[in-house]
Amino acid sequence: MPASYVNVSPDWTADSVRLIATPSEFAQAALYFVQEVGHFYASAPYFTEREGIDSYLIVYTVAGSGRLAYRDKSYKLTPGQVFFIDCKTYQHYAACEDGPWELLWVHLNGSHARHYYEAFTGFSPSPVLALGDGSAMPGRIRSLIDLHRFHFAHTELLCSNLLTDALTELVTAASGSGQSSGDIPSYVRQAVRAIDTRYWERLTLDALASELAVSRFNLSRTFKRYIGLAPVEYLIQVRMNHAKEYLKYAELPVADIAERIGIDHVSHFINLFRDRTGLTPLAYRKQWKSR
Repeated sequence: MPASYVNVSPDWTADSVRLIATPSEFAQAALYFVQEVGHFYASAPYFTEREGIDSYLIVYTVAGSGRLAYRDKSYKLTPGQVFFIDCKTYQHYAACEDGPWELLWVHLNGSHARHYYEAFTGFSPSPVLALGDGSAMPGRIRSLIDLHRFHFAHTELLCSNLLTDALTELVTAASGSGQSSGDIPSYVRQAVRAIDTRYWERLTLDALASELAVSRFNLSRTFKRYIGLAPVEYLIQVRMNHAKEYLKYAELPVADIAERIGIDHVSHFINLFRDRTGLTPLAYRKQWKSR
């Protein structure tokens, strides 16, 4: 990680809010927690630049406009947009010259925050998203501010819940999974059905794409957008679920189970199973039988 660096031009109004939190050991170990949270009314030449900070940052533009520089790209920030970034990476954001920039923001962290960030970046090549008019994001950040103004026994638990909801909204918005199931393209539905019902076959991405008359690239990208997993990973998940069923309720040898779920080499099956459950197939069977 690069050495930490922060440089700020604090051109925000006197009625702006900036609150710093010191999370408890419990919050750091078990929850998502606020590091700083605020509501700024900022004008040029306001800017913040930083690098090497162990924090994730959500910034929601309420009014006015700003600009973000992140990962060698520049983004205009307008009302209703949010950005989500990893503060270990260099970033620079600033108010534009055309008027005050009103922004709600929260620095957060937690034991699984990186997983949310990686899920977000897996779906969205841009750190900036436009949220709909019905987004709860601004209300959540305002609630975080209120909870840190009047701290009480359950503040950290309530904040963790709000942060979980905020992170979930970011990932689902990035993935486009706010659609109803009826919006899923027919070829994605067909691919899911093929995997669910023929998981023991030698299914490959190329074979599925050819069967469904779509490109390999489009199938992979669209499948992940709507299902949340790449087709190959979804196939592995389905196979592992059936393997668990055999291990729990049948007395088949591990090699036979591998063959029944479509995996030729028992050693490959054992490695896949252990990677996804933390146990070998026999250890999983033993643990289940001992209950």
